[in-house]
Amino acid sequence: MKKKRIYCSYCGAPITVRFIDEKYRDHCDNCNTTFYENPLPVASCIVINEKREVLLVQRKNDPYKNMWCLPIGFAETGESIEQAALRELKEEAGVTGEIVRIIDVDAVSNYFYGDLAIITFEVKQLSPTIKAGDDALDAKFFPLTNYPPLAWESNEKALQKFIEIYKDVWAMLDSIKLVQPDITTHHDIPKEKTKQFQLIAGMIASMIDSDIELFNSQWKNEIPKYNDSDYSILLSIHQKALETIKLWLTGNRVWKNFREFSTLGMQLKKDRVPLKDILSAIALSRKSIWIQVIEKNILHSPLEIYTALEINNRIILFYDKITYFLIKGYEHYK
Repeated sequence: MKKKRIYCSYCGAPITVRFIDEKYRDHCDNCNTTFYENPLPVASCIVINEKREVLLVQRKNDPYKNMWCLPIGFAETGESIEQAALRELKEEAGVTGEIVRIIDVDAVSNYFYGDLAIITFEVKQLSPTIKAGDDALDAKFFPLTNYPPLAWESNEKALQKFIEIYKDVWAMLDSIKLVQPDITTHHDIPKEKTKQFQLIAGMIASMIDSDIELFNSQWKNEIPKYNDSDYSILLSIHQKALETIKLWLTGNRVWKNFREFSTLGMQLKKDRVPLKDILSAIALSRKSIWIQVIEKNILHSPLEIYTALEINNRIILFYDKITYFLIKGYEHYK
């Protein structure tokens, strides 16, 4: 238990309490030293296995002897808080891990240790086995839906936050596993998603390259509904956008291409094309991509659909950049 300070650690004189910096603090009147109490840094880990179970350790010592908690411990001098988390995981549960992300930061006041700053990390398990360390009675996985009461309230808070973060991901993962059983945990999704992203992006680029007339036809069918201008004047926007998108989807740098839209914007202003017609032409160009993707029926698995949504978000940002440079050129022309 943390002891109350009685004597000054510098001069040995008795400690008094003074109101300093808007708070009562220990103070030595003899050597005019103020003692500022800083929270001790604590690191804890959330490790989840393929069965969606959480790793807990049973405490061997006070406080909270015999209770279960996440692998947790104080950071030591000379190590980062991430290093402290991985060290405690190894010492208490015999697990080698890799930091994934910070899940929670909590400030707590504990009767035994005083003020603590508890940082909880999500950690990916790298070693296959677990073994309780010298300061733990046991270490094992518990279902996230049925684990024992935790010694630290901050552990419960962090674990519930973790569940909230991943509940939608797990729901998606369950549907993906029906068609791709090799994906076992949420850690597998980014690797597979990268592969799918490259595959689907390549398919869309190939469609644009080989079926450009289908894209143009779709765009031409829509454009009279929203524009008063001659569509042939606006066609250059659509075609230039598709050409740039195709280059980007195949991994090419397109910054110079964006700047060409400024020149195109100036030409459209010179031709007295209304700005509303330009904006609708851009929106319909983006729409034509996904109409063709749907009609070609290239998306089958949940992961492909999930990946396509991410590609769509990036394409939206891509077209936003095109719009920016078009309007920049349009407004620049006098």
